[in-house]
Amino acid sequence: MRRLSTIVWLFAAFCGLASSGRAAIWRSTEYYCQVALPDGSYILPWYAMVPGDEGGVLTGARRQDFGALVYLGIVDMKDKPHFVLNEKSLDDLDKSFFGRGLGFLNTTTQITEHGLNGYRLFGRHRFNGRNYAMVVDMFFYHGLVYEVAGLSQAYDNALQDADIRAFMNSFYVLP
Repeated sequence: MRRLSTIVWLFAAFCGLASSGRAAIWRSTEYYCQVALPDGSYILPWYAMVPGDEGGVLTGARRQDFGALVYLGIVDMKDKPHFVLNEKSLDDLDKSFFGRGLGFLNTTTQITEHGLNGYRLFGRHRFNGRNYAMVVDMFFYHGLVYEVAGLSQAYDNALQDADIRAFMNSFYVLP
């Protein structure tokens, strides 16, 4: 009996560790990108979100308790051939996250992820009556501005959440 309980305990521990690292890969050949959506654990699972009428949102996921959300969106700039992602263009792009009544932008930093130059925005965001710490990475490639975002209620810096950090790091632009 003791041996059986040890085997059951080891199997349960393995499943618990394995489930926290699982993720669904979302890939788009139309938008030349991919990202790994978090799966979470048995106790606190994540659910994929289907984009509604909001233009530009490609995919996303949320924790069961809405304590954290992640999503990938795009802004099509193919009709603006001279567009450059810089501090000036960020002022227009960040209004959908940190505009009047939505939240506050705290800091903006330049980043390079997987060979792409972009910007990381940190701030606070209000969504569905809840306040979140928010991080948004923006990259420009293929005539598209990619917006990779994570929101967390549990942390003052959304990147402290391991699932959000893994989602943000999993974003790739396909050749």
